[in-house]
Amino acid sequence: MFKNDVTAARFETDLYIKRAVEAVKRDGARVEAILLEPYRVSFLWNGSRWHLTVPPGFPAAPSVPPKLHSFVPVLGALFEASIAHDWAYYTRCFDQYAGDGGRLVADQMLTALMAAGKTSIADCAEVFFAVRAFGERHYDPAVFRPDNNLVRVTA
Repeated sequence: MFKNDVTAARFETDLYIKRAVEAVKRDGARVEAILLEPYRVSFLWNGSRWHLTVPPGFPAAPSVPPKLHSFVPVLGALFEASIAHDWAYYTRCFDQYAGDGGRLVADQMLTALMAAGKTSIADCAEVFFAVRAFGERHYDPAVFRPDNNLVRVTA
């Protein structure tokens, strides 16, 4: 299938969102909801456990192109994993540790979180290959946000 360097992913907090009444656009994608509380996930990567916390107010949408919505379930674990994935793309938080491979780590985190949410291997693979094929235009090379809430918990 595909090699995943991100493992043992967990959803650490409950997800609190509100539906966006007037769906705003973000990177050409329809925003489905707005985060009301900080949302934290964790995972193993590079021999350490990491926490990634998405702040309240962040707009949330599934990390799957609308044309694939009929093939891949966009709610549930995918939607929850997409929030952390989109934050990783927005902040480029993995770049400080993985250099040019930061986008790949973000995509691997997405699939590890989906697997943690009991998404089928087939759906994880479809989403992984979709974000690898079509996600690059959403990963802005000119942006790095040092206030990205990525923290190494254990070494």
